[in-house]
Amino acid sequence: MGALRTIFRYWLWVLLAMVVVQIAFAGYGAFDAASKTDNGGSLDEDSYNDSFGLHLGFGYLVVLAGLITLLLALAARPGRTRVIHALVIFVLLIVQVLLAWFAYGVPGVFGALHPLNAFLILGAVAALTMREWRGEKVSRTTPEPVTPPPATTTT
Repeated sequence: MGALRTIFRYWLWVLLAMVVVQIAFAGYGAFDAASKTDNGGSLDEDSYNDSFGLHLGFGYLVVLAGLITLLLALAARPGRTRVIHALVIFVLLIVQVLLAWFAYGVPGVFGALHPLNAFLILGAVAALTMREWRGEKVSRTTPEPVTPPPATTTT
């Protein structure tokens, strides 16, 4: 296995961790914003942005990590299906950003699709990570040599 393939394999764990952290930041933002409205307080735009600042900023880093994943897949050549899988992940990440942008105008549709797409991203990244690591374990095993049956002699 080449060095780029090894980097690709470990990078997938980094991307998976980033997606999990991004989902956690969304939860933090939601509950932080809700806690600011306790005791009759109101939530202005600045306070809302403060609550979701980590989620917003880190989200763009996750998209960049998705692009790096696609580039690594192209360079490492792990196989056509894995490159397509990395492309699908990157497209889902772009869709995620677009859903967030459009959710401010139509929250009932795009706002509802944003977290659902996040779980599609999580599943796609986890599946590719598992597939890449499982494939490595399979390729390390060498099959037993096949021994031909004993030859029979006729006299």
